[in-house]
Amino acid sequence: MNAHEQLRDTTLSMIVRDTSAEFWNELRSRSIIVYANTFADVENNDGVLPDQKIDFLLQTRHFQMENLLIDLAKRHGLSHSLSLIVQNNRRHAYVFNGDVSMTQSYVQAIGNLPQPAKFREKLASTMKLPRLDLGDEPEGAFILRQLYGLIAHNPIGRRFQKEEQKLGMIQFCLPSSDCKAWALEFTIAEIADAYPTVISKITMTRSLSWKKSKDDKGAGESK
Repeated sequence: MNAHEQLRDTTLSMIVRDTSAEFWNELRSRSIIVYANTFADVENNDGVLPDQKIDFLLQTRHFQMENLLIDLAKRHGLSHSLSLIVQNNRRHAYVFNGDVSMTQSYVQAIGNLPQPAKFREKLASTMKLPRLDLGDEPEGAFILRQLYGLIAHNPIGRRFQKEEQKLGMIQFCLPSSDCKAWALEFTIAEIADAYPTVISKITMTRSLSWKKSKDDKGAGESK
């Protein structure tokens, strides 16, 4: 096993330890719904000019994905904040538990770093600022986690068409130390597969229902 493979395995083990499999499974399934519903809402919105609908879709989808991330955090035991990361006057949802923390963002292509930010640098600078704990943030919010990742997602295409605006790819990516590239990229399926498989045990009864005892003679049986 080389150093990169060891880093991937270590990272996956931390993700499995500090987040639930259900969090990732719901993230994938509900993101598909968010993409579809958001497109339908914008398509049917007569208050937006046709040539501006793609821009409006990007904004609307961002906020719907933010809402989804916060809802998943609440459902699956992760803490969350909406004030630690602010970029271009926009607050970004930040969720964390144990050593794992994350935000979400649209990217033009999986593998590209998102324009709205070097989130980790922004987060690190926030942690360095002297700030009184007024109880307005969850416990541990000002601790920089060992793993900071970004849920990166994008549609199939770029044109404002139903088929092209379906969810294309969604990954959990960790930036390099200089935030100029991704150090690690995981598909949601890879993360989900890292969790131990629970095998249900079937208890066999001593007598099988489809076998009859010698004394059990049904109608029409010979004596």
